[in-house]
Amino acid sequence: MEYKFDVDSWGGQFSVPCSVATEYLKTSDGNFVKVLLCILASPSRTVDSQKIALMAGVTKDIVEDAVLHWTNFGVLKLVGKNDSTTDSTTQADIPSVPQSTAESVKPREKAIDRKIVVSYTMQEILEKAKNDTELKHLFDEIQNYVNKNINGRELGILTDLYEVYHFDVPTILIAAEYCNTLGKYSVHYLAGVLKSWYEQDITTYDLVEAEIVRRTEYDTYENTVRRCLGLTNRLTTKQKEYAEKWKNCGIDESLLKIAVEKCLDGTGGKINFKYIDAVIASWENKGIKTPEQVKADDASFSGKKGNFAASEKDNSFSVDKLEEMARNFVSRNEDKT
Repeated sequence: MEYKFDVDSWGGQFSVPCSVATEYLKTSDGNFVKVLLCILASPSRTVDSQKIALMAGVTKDIVEDAVLHWTNFGVLKLVGKNDSTTDSTTQADIPSVPQSTAESVKPREKAIDRKIVVSYTMQEILEKAKNDTELKHLFDEIQNYVNKNINGRELGILTDLYEVYHFDVPTILIAAEYCNTLGKYSVHYLAGVLKSWYEQDITTYDLVEAEIVRRTEYDTYENTVRRCLGLTNRLTTKQKEYAEKWKNCGIDESLLKIAVEKCLDGTGGKINFKYIDAVIASWENKGIKTPEQVKADDASFSGKKGNFAASEKDNSFSVDKLEEMARNFVSRNEDKT
């Protein structure tokens, strides 16, 4: 379908940078576009955020976030009220408002022992990004890992992570990518994860990468545990401890399935983490690492069962003995896991 426009009927006109339509329109919030159009249509190169809010039918906060959004893209240039600097792009003047009230910490020693509250204005954030190419790169790239436009307050949080907690940009971005794989796209969630790692002295790129690998491997193993045990919910804290222990013992899916079968046989069809752990502990004591070794051990025990029954000492660490202990425990205590 073709369209023809009657440009003579437009009346007043104003220019819009081509990059807005060709590069930034599809990733920009609709309200941000409205704010930009109102700014570009203004007869003055200096505009007031409250007046623009009334023109666009949005809140003052949205105007300020929109100005920051378009300034980051280089469509607008933010200058002070008394700044006489001219530029080929449209300029906007907005009030200084706090954008971050995150906690600032001293350079890390053993632990954080003093906290103060700091705040940033949007002008300060933009000035920091202007003078630090790494911070500007962070602001540009972080948009790939969130599902909405970054506002001024979130840029303040990112600035805290970079300047106060001293995470470098690659570290913040790899953490953001990890959060993205979890379905967590917010800057607030990212900050929570990184600050938690900071408390654990996980602060460098190599340490963060290793922690991500560890967590990813554990999550994969936990899914295996849930699948083998027929569980649909996430594991409880206590159950996670068992799963972590089994993972560290090298219990793969094939061995876990055998342990679950023994549990079901011994408990009358109930899943019991303590019982499964007792079975795995017996294998660990005997150095059993494969299903073939389990079968061989079971066959050996069956062949010598009569002899074991005559000797309490020989029978003390047998699989049946441990399973009997587990059954007795279950009969006395209902499984709360």
